[in-house]
Amino acid sequence: MPLWVPEVGGAIDPDSEAHTLIMSAYAAMSKAERRRIQIRVHASMAAQAELEGRFLGGRPPYGYRLIDAGPHPRPDLAALGSEPIALNRIRSPLRWCGASSRCGWPAMEPSGLPTC
Repeated sequence: MPLWVPEVGGAIDPDSEAHTLIMSAYAAMSKAERRRIQIRVHASMAAQAELEGRFLGGRPPYGYRLIDAGPHPRPDLAALGSEPIALNRIRSPLRWCGASSRCGWPAMEPSGLPTC
């Protein structure tokens, strides 16, 4: 099936150098537009994470843990039982527990949090 492009006045001819050049220019513009959209989306996600405290997924940063943030603010998602997740700062992620360990290292639970 031929590809119709109004700028060339009809269907693309794969053997034509001019048509190949035009399609290469379209590909470059498309790639640049996609990259621009990626940058805007990542910037807006980072701004939401910073300003609204949203968690963007993945492993929580050091010194934080994941907690349930209560019912979802959107009624349609709350009706489905969806609950948002929030980051909660651990007061002291690694305290010195010299009395609870022979070698002086902090004693850790299986969850990775200090026991004392």
